[in-house]
Amino acid sequence: MTTAVLFFTGQVVSAQKKTKDSIKEASIDEVVVTGYQKKSKDEVTSAITVVSGKALSNFSSSTMGSNALQGKAAGVDISALNGKPGSGSAINVRGLGNVTTKVGASNPLFVIDGFVVGNDQRAQDVFNAINPSDYENVSILKDAAAAAIYGSQGANGVIVLTTKSGKSGKPVITLSSRIGFSEKIKDINFKMMNSAEKIDYEKKMYALGISGYSAWTDSNVSAALTLDHDWQKDILRRSAIKSYQVGIRGGNEKSKYTFSLGYDSDNGIVQNIHAYKRYTGRMKYEATPTDRLNFGVSTGVNYSMSQDIRDRNNEQNPFRAMYSYNPYEPVFNADGSYNSTKRGFPILEALKNNPERNNSLIFDGNIFAQYKIVNGLNFKTQLGGYFNNIRWNRKVLRGSFLDRSLGINGSVVEQNQNRFRYTNSNTLNYTKTFGNHSIDLLGLVEYTEFRNDYLSATGRNLSSPTLNELDNASTPFEVKGYDELYRTFSYGAFLTYDFAKKYILTASVRQDKDSRFGKNNVLSEPFWSVSGAWNVTNEEFLKDNTILSLLKLRASIGTRGYNNIDLNLNNTLMSGSSYGSFPTIAPNIIYGNPDLKWEITKSQNYGAEFGFLNNRIRGTVDYFIDQKKDFIFTVPNFSSEGGAYATNINAGDLKNKGLELSLSADIIKSAGFNWSIRANTSLMSYKLVKLRNGETERTVGTINQLKEGEEPFSFYLVRSAGINPNNGNEIYYTKDGGTTEIYNSNDAVLLQGKSPLPKLYGGFGTTLSYKGFDLQADFTYKSGNYTYNYMALNMLNYTNGATNNMRSDAVNYWTTPGQTNVLPRPNTTTNAPGGITGLQTTDRFLQDASYIRLRNVSIGYTLDKRILGESFPVNKIRVSLSGQNLATWTKFEGDPEISIGSGENQTAAGQTFINGAFALYSYPAVKTYLFGIEVEF
Repeated sequence: MTTAVLFFTGQVVSAQKKTKDSIKEASIDEVVVTGYQKKSKDEVTSAITVVSGKALSNFSSSTMGSNALQGKAAGVDISALNGKPGSGSAINVRGLGNVTTKVGASNPLFVIDGFVVGNDQRAQDVFNAINPSDYENVSILKDAAAAAIYGSQGANGVIVLTTKSGKSGKPVITLSSRIGFSEKIKDINFKMMNSAEKIDYEKKMYALGISGYSAWTDSNVSAALTLDHDWQKDILRRSAIKSYQVGIRGGNEKSKYTFSLGYDSDNGIVQNIHAYKRYTGRMKYEATPTDRLNFGVSTGVNYSMSQDIRDRNNEQNPFRAMYSYNPYEPVFNADGSYNSTKRGFPILEALKNNPERNNSLIFDGNIFAQYKIVNGLNFKTQLGGYFNNIRWNRKVLRGSFLDRSLGINGSVVEQNQNRFRYTNSNTLNYTKTFGNHSIDLLGLVEYTEFRNDYLSATGRNLSSPTLNELDNASTPFEVKGYDELYRTFSYGAFLTYDFAKKYILTASVRQDKDSRFGKNNVLSEPFWSVSGAWNVTNEEFLKDNTILSLLKLRASIGTRGYNNIDLNLNNTLMSGSSYGSFPTIAPNIIYGNPDLKWEITKSQNYGAEFGFLNNRIRGTVDYFIDQKKDFIFTVPNFSSEGGAYATNINAGDLKNKGLELSLSADIIKSAGFNWSIRANTSLMSYKLVKLRNGETERTVGTINQLKEGEEPFSFYLVRSAGINPNNGNEIYYTKDGGTTEIYNSNDAVLLQGKSPLPKLYGGFGTTLSYKGFDLQADFTYKSGNYTYNYMALNMLNYTNGATNNMRSDAVNYWTTPGQTNVLPRPNTTTNAPGGITGLQTTDRFLQDASYIRLRNVSIGYTLDKRILGESFPVNKIRVSLSGQNLATWTKFEGDPEISIGSGENQTAAGQTFINGAFALYSYPAVKTYLFGIEVEF
């Protein structure tokens, strides 16, 4: 009798085969899912990391699956967009994907159960719509050998999700529940003034004659001190988190099924709103009715409801308000109304009376059928798609503070968007083994279509203070809408040759047609890859070896494309408007380019997989070079039309190089006690080799630059030379290296080696189990990345203190000749053209954002049949405690894990998004504690 046992040690999937007659252990091939195919571990010649679903299951239900992957795989740099429940991630696989400055531009391609979802932010939304409790595993395809078969979509890597499938045997029912709370991570490396400190600061500024400050009388001081409070405690709260899941899995030799339902709620840390709710369901069924035919279906639904806040650097942002409002200003006035404070806006009233809601419905589905034509020849057809309806509304209720300020008598904005994408993939797969030789040839034909329609309407002047739907707005204000469509058609082939599981060669080629590109370049160049692997430990000369249990050497080269671009960059569009009462029409300011083509990535990868002592110690090492070219740039001043017009062209060359290492070890491995450790790291270098002809540098946003020969998005700032110890004025470096006390933004220079891109990142952790107890801990880290801290600039700038609270260390300014390690002297003398005073935007506030974070800790205890007894109707019960973001070590003043510095300033259409470029009052990260119970029947 032979039994196979699959088990998880940390994040590494291992297997053993035991017989009744022998205790000798032998490995079973691990199956790696690449999307179009499944390969045994021995056959893989490319750089692929597999993360088990179990390693991702301990996170809060409002933590998206993409965020849960953080630190789990070498070469994958993931940052949560912000701390808002339900928010997604910025993902870079093997460094910066390209130099496009929009959210999701560097996303990898997402594949769910074989369905090619896409490589834009919409695709990540669909990926994150699946509850992580439904994950079987996630494969990250990193090099050309793995991703080139995806052609124009695979330049930034591929994330392949395999959801749980049913198993033969009696049905297994699982019920799980988690409840807990989250709270804002305490301010790191700074604190705000209390009332006494702020009043004393204001007195000093008034004495210095700083504009805007007023005198304080003793009676006013006494009254103000009695009102001292912390606005963070008034605006924020401890959130409540609830999660309930039910699942059933079962089947027999002919068919298998799984079904799950889930409900998650996280009301968030902001008062007066409910941040996030979602309802999920998933079903998967596979059947083999005959020896020749098998088919299956996988489908899911996600309905989420969220209330949003203004994530912009203005008065409507609660995360700015909690730092800006003075601690001696009360929440309420004496008459019970909300106090508008010196900032002139009552944020808590606005959170009640200016609601924003976002409802999203996502259906994703995938159906396949595979038919064995003859032995070794199989045809498979697959149809996958998703539908996403998004409904967003924002209201300014009649009579609210904002309504009175705007004088609009209330307003309603309603937006409705429908996104639909489907992909039909057809493959013909031929496999043949003769002696020690085997071949695997896959042919592919694929078609994709995406449609998007959008409608928005705004109405003002609500007819009743209690009726606030769009139909009650008596003044139509604005109506907008559009339809979008693109199609792709692809064909390709994938070949694997294997000799005795020792020498493996693979090759792939694919070509795409895409309607988003210019009419002269609808057909892409062929995307191709060639790779090889040598399983050294399968050689005869190592058959009696007892130390080295695994050694595989790999190498690959190939090309991949990038098609995550906006629609109609290839077409010149016309827009309608009006001149008085007359309709008008004119060309859009962006001229279409009929020669627009794909961005291309050429990749090289050289790697090794190794294991010692029956794989008790195991790891991988990979060195790669990615050369990216033909970026899509917007070029102003097109033709003779003047500065108002622009077009998009292909130009530029970027090189990413890196070294990836991963290592895991079973320190103790016994029947009752197991202890394993794991770590992965990536060392990166980035170089912008070329911009377009005639352009060697380009400022992006306001403080970052693209420059030939330098890291992309290096900071472009005026340099501070410190303080003049004689008079306390700040000294600035001029562009040519001289010094001056007059600030001039034209003295900004590129700061070599200082960009938001990390030079080193990864994760490490440990897993222990003793009888029924288990513990898992995971850390993540980044190093070498810089973030501009606008929050620190604002909180230390004495010109803001008349109306804003300040950091406690704002009092550490120059007062006496000889002082140097202090802030500049507050004064009324202008230090910049135009009469500007105060602290200026210099590299003084460019901070090292390196950090180490305790990402997740989980402690559990499991009662199984050994304790409960065979007659007990429950198979096992597990109780657990877990925590996320429990500790952070950094020199950064604030939260160093920053992706979006200001949501509405960076995520809307046409905005400039550079991952981690600056910190500016976005939704903060939270610390989470959860208690969970899981029961299996």
